[in-house]
Amino acid sequence: MRTTRIKTSKVFPIPTPQIMFNASKVFPISTPQIMFNAYSIDFDGDDKFGGPDLRTLSKKQFTEYPTMGDGHCFFRVLHRFMKHTKLYTLEEQARFRRLRSTLNCDVGLFPEITYLRRIAQKFCLKIHIKKYGRDQPPSDDAMSYAASSQAIGLECARKMEWVDSRGYADSPDYEACATTLHIVICILQVNGKWQIFPDNCLQEGFGKKPIMFAYNSGAIHFNSLVPNMKAFVQQKNDIVSIASKMILCKPTARQVCHMVTFFNAADATTLDQDCFFVMNMFKTNLDKAIEMVRVRRLDPMFITLPKYIENEKKLMETFPDKTINKLLTYEAFKTAKTLLVYLTEKRAYLNRRDNKIYTIDEVVQLYLNGD
Repeated sequence: MRTTRIKTSKVFPIPTPQIMFNASKVFPISTPQIMFNAYSIDFDGDDKFGGPDLRTLSKKQFTEYPTMGDGHCFFRVLHRFMKHTKLYTLEEQARFRRLRSTLNCDVGLFPEITYLRRIAQKFCLKIHIKKYGRDQPPSDDAMSYAASSQAIGLECARKMEWVDSRGYADSPDYEACATTLHIVICILQVNGKWQIFPDNCLQEGFGKKPIMFAYNSGAIHFNSLVPNMKAFVQQKNDIVSIASKMILCKPTARQVCHMVTFFNAADATTLDQDCFFVMNMFKTNLDKAIEMVRVRRLDPMFITLPKYIENEKKLMETFPDKTINKLLTYEAFKTAKTLLVYLTEKRAYLNRRDNKIYTIDEVVQLYLNGD
């Protein structure tokens, strides 16, 4: 590999690795030290760690390691993971040392940052990614935003400079690095939700790939998360304990995993009674009951579930009982309070849109039919 020796300026030498897109050929792994993969622990009873298990976890099951806030923080977290799991090949490590030897100053992690940023950019030039920003809808011009950001971030890394928000990593970089490095990247958001890359992992599973965990604080800064296996084992014990206390509902391990995402483990007995009450009253299954209990407990006015549902039925007494049951058990699982507001706003909108007067019953039928 050719490099440009730097004399006076602080421009970073540009590496020119021949990157193909068969991850096993690009990154032949000789002696990896797998810290965590799909066979490390199981919560939901399917004998492997996957999306449902991940959703039961929060920061308290990890040790958080801070990262410098220089705009390259995602790639710093990624490098830390690659280094500690020994996923860099000897050839790559030698390349980083050679690049450092060309400089007469402390370059920190910049050879690795530049390398990883270039990997993401080259992947995205080959594969058309239609999402930029995890919460944004797919669009044909998504990569024009990613391309600009990647170019700015890579140029700053080559110059060993910090980068502002114009060069931050985003979902195309996460997808590219996970795919090319043949790893799974799990990112915890401030709201407690997880993002998983590559996207196909949710359907195909995590397999034997090493799993990297990261925390995205405020959607602008990344820190490393390292699994605390003692906390993981405690979480597993809590799930088993909840299942044993729920003698009325008899939940599966998967359903208990769903519950611990929302409810306190110490509340198992009350949760069992509430879910059983909903299942009997609305003739629904446990999965629907879990969601119905969850949205009602979020209401500051919640005291007990039977009293809450009694008040809901009073609010909706103009509807037949059969319609009330359909509305409250519909897939959105709205409470009566939020549902009535929604139906009122929907009716006003339809009246304006179609220039006619809809009855509330007509709006209810439209809602239940998915409109």
